[in-house]
Amino acid sequence: MSTIKLRQIEEDPSRKDVFGVLNEYIQPETATSASQAATSFTQTVKSPDEEFFWGFWDNIFDIAGQIPHDNPAQDKLVAFVRELTLVPETGDKVWDARVWIDLPLFGAAAREHLDRVAGTDAQVSFHAFVARLLHAGISPGSETTAIWMLRDALEQEAHSAGNKDANHDDLMAAAVYIEYAGATLVQKLALQPEPELDDADQRVLKGGKLWEGKSGLTVDRWRFWGQRFGEQAKNATSEQAKNLALHAAKLIEFWTQTRLSA
Repeated sequence: MSTIKLRQIEEDPSRKDVFGVLNEYIQPETATSASQAATSFTQTVKSPDEEFFWGFWDNIFDIAGQIPHDNPAQDKLVAFVRELTLVPETGDKVWDARVWIDLPLFGAAAREHLDRVAGTDAQVSFHAFVARLLHAGISPGSETTAIWMLRDALEQEAHSAGNKDANHDDLMAAAVYIEYAGATLVQKLALQPEPELDDADQRVLKGGKLWEGKSGLTVDRWRFWGQRFGEQAKNATSEQAKNLALHAAKLIEFWTQTRLSA
């Protein structure tokens, strides 16, 4: 694995500590463990507040967006976030969430970042990072984001011919959720083929125009996604998007046969 060259997005003095720690930690030649990196960083932070966590998560997402989706440094960044949850409780709370155990503001910051990253070069890498967090059991709420991205890419009519880049980006962003969190999603399906959703979740997790089935993560919707990945791969605007979509379709087919067949 080659050296990762990160650029600091914002010259904010309050955020340089985490950038420096991570810039060293994610390199392939480093001897620093995830636990050491997390401890080293948190020891420099005194009584973090809401403003701190908005900036902190922005920095984490900015860094994730600079790492290719299939680079092992993504896994190292996920391991760092996981280790933050194991840091001894400080007694501090932000938004009624324990520092660092509950990862305050993570969900809110991730949702805000969705719009900011859409259509940029960082989109696929950001979603690969969120998918890995979901698979690692760190951010169960990321399942909602996964369904949103799969809905946008697979359950809507294709974008206009003049907006092919949007097709390309959305398809790849959806595919990485299958690539890096598909095993977790299918495990949930195997345990609960038909989710019980309240009215709010029904609305949030509803399908796009091409999906007429139930809201949420269901076996029928899972199969539909697999079919649509295969169809969309034929119209992919790049070889990378085509390969990711085809691989996602094959994974869904394989897991359906091995994990969901009666």
